[in-house]
Amino acid sequence: MCIRDSNMRFPGGVKKALTLSYDDANYDDMKLMDMMDEYGVKGTFNVSSGIYREEGTEPEGGWPRLTLSEAQKHYKEHGVEIAVHGLEHRNFTTLTDAELNYEIAADRANLEMQYGMVVRGAAYPYGAYDDRSAAALRANGIKYCRTVNTRDDFELPEDWLHLRATAHHNDPYLGALADKFLELDPDTPKLFYLWGHTAEFRRDGNWDVIEGFLKRMGGRQDIWYATNIEICEYHMAYKALEYSVSPQSRMVYNPSAKQIWLSENTWSGEKLYSVKPGETLSY
Repeated sequence: MCIRDSNMRFPGGVKKALTLSYDDANYDDMKLMDMMDEYGVKGTFNVSSGIYREEGTEPEGGWPRLTLSEAQKHYKEHGVEIAVHGLEHRNFTTLTDAELNYEIAADRANLEMQYGMVVRGAAYPYGAYDDRSAAALRANGIKYCRTVNTRDDFELPEDWLHLRATAHHNDPYLGALADKFLELDPDTPKLFYLWGHTAEFRRDGNWDVIEGFLKRMGGRQDIWYATNIEICEYHMAYKALEYSVSPQSRMVYNPSAKQIWLSENTWSGEKLYSVKPGETLSY
């Protein structure tokens, strides 16, 4: 077998990854981030930078947002990824080209200034998207964008700008999906991607659902816990690997800045390779 036909492995050679994605900069994001830290799980928070709660007000009602100062303090403390969610959370599919570009570009620019990170990810407001929306995101330097559609096969996306999650946290089959994922010993890499809004835990009174999920899924040696962008860019770096033309030369070059892990099936079993940034590996 040629390593060109090998399977990607996540960092350290593991076969599975887990990430979370939560929308709207809800006040209850703070509680979720505390839980994520406790169980060693990472994720991404999608923020509409034009509609924070007003400074000096209380988080009242069923869907309270963070103030800008709260968001800056707590998102930075927890080291999460911040991603675009539309400046004013408008439906991308109903906007003119100019409005759509502004909704994306202004949100990205604001978030970069507010959080001191280069923003490369997004989630579609209301889950509404079309090819024009994806093209506008790509033109604005966005690498991935999550929809509200789901897939329960744990496969990595074919198109990162039409990213489907595994499940919403209120999915009645969440426990069964978690068990299925944990039991997997796959040949190809698998991803469990959970999404939602933390205000839903407030509304539904079901914080036990997410805490039970994190407790079950966290702290395992066979899962890579990462933000959305970490998984996206790792996958893209894997696909950017360059191979020697002859099967006899057996070389692979890694032009990216990420160390990439590969698995090759041999007669004696699975063999792991690690290709460092800028390295040409002979195997």
